Amino acid sequence: MGAIPARDFRALVAGAGAIIHFGRFSFRLSSPVEHLADEVQRMYRHHPVSLEGFADFHVEVRPPRNLRRWFGRQLEFHVDGSSSFFPLPHAQAFPLLEWGLNWCVHDAVKDCLILHAAVVEKGGKALLIPAPPGSGKSTLVAGLVHHGWRLLSDELAPLALDALSIEGLARPISLKNDSIDLIKGLAGEDAFSGTVRDTVKGSVALMRPPRESVLAVRRPAAPVAVIFPKFTRGARPVHRGVGQAAAFALLMESAFNFSALRRQGFEALADLVERCGCHEIGYGSLDEGMRLVEDIHAAA
Repeated sequence: MGAIPARDFRALVAGAGAIIHFGRFSFRLSSPVEHLADEVQRMYRHHPVSLEGFADFHVEVRPPRNLRRWFGRQLEFHVDGSSSFFPLPHAQAFPLLEWGLNWCVHDAVKDCLILHAAVVEKGGKALLIPAPPGSGKSTLVAGLVHHGWRLLSDELAPLALDALSIEGLARPISLKNDSIDLIKGLAGEDAFSGTVRDTVKGSVALMRPPRESVLAVRRPAAPVAVIFPKFTRGARPVHRGVGQAAAFALLMESAFNFSALRRQGFEALADLVERCGCHEIGYGSLDEGMRLVEDIHAAA
């Protein structure tokens, strides 16, 4: 995508739309918002793009066409012609697109278990990192990726129903508040979208996935460990094992389509916690968190 001149890409998105591929999925993006087209081209620079063909999701980000158009500059996210989201301010166009794409994937996929978790891989061994908002998951993942780990996903982990592999998506990593400047200090300004302030999650910026991760996105990885991280500023590093029953319960809470898959979802999670070591880590700095992850990976 990065080879397309910016003016041509804006015109494409404003017209017929561009089909952007991430893993086995694709979305056709249409939008009259120029700064959204610019951010998409920067953050998906290494992803393949098509001008025509099949797309899993037809996505539009545009101003409302009802009375809401009179209430300031707002934008709506539409998929396949309908919207299930409240409008957001014009400046939040790119976060709106990314949050909407998350919803598209976990709502549509029925042939694997979709976990709210990050996945990184090194040496053929993948780590599944589920965590609630505010736990430091994305910051930890961004740090690992900067230090040579392959990014499969930051938010959604498609786990095969035999629990033997996880698919990659290699989409941008969403960072918030203090984490933005911390990771910019490692990865540089060019790797980031603009910072959007005053969202429901505070200040938000996204980091572009490395080219190597995007090129390897169709290569699944075998999970060897599940890590539940918790960052607390200034805390001493802690690492403890998590029992299979407790790990299963925590993972079930993060499985978007668990109830839809029923027995298949139950068995996939049970196989995952049986095959993988499950760990809980606490740490007070990014360096400490990455050291704990490296230790778990080495022992797996």
